[in-house]
Amino acid sequence: MHYLMLWLTLLPGCALAQELSVEDRACITAAAAKLPAVTALKIEGSRLVPQPSAQGQRNSKLYHVRVEIDASVAGQTSTYLFNCVRDGQLTVIQPVGVR
Repeated sequence: MHYLMLWLTLLPGCALAQELSVEDRACITAAAAKLPAVTALKIEGSRLVPQPSAQGQRNSKLYHVRVEIDASVAGQTSTYLFNCVRDGQLTVIQPVGVR
């Protein structure tokens, strides 16, 4: 919940916030919830990188993006990477790594 509050505070200042789809917002929110539970962690920003859809599957309604969240703690900034796959109301988040 702490991360959701931080993320929501970033939305008003972001010009692109109105352009985010329901799927995009769901992926960013779910990924933010997977960040390490560090009290002083501050989310600096986030990006979505489209991923290729599964080939060979007809009528696939899967939504697949990579979520990149820039966060800092104690002066150290890192980018956390997550895969996000959505199918209707189901959102699956997979941590990929940290840069």
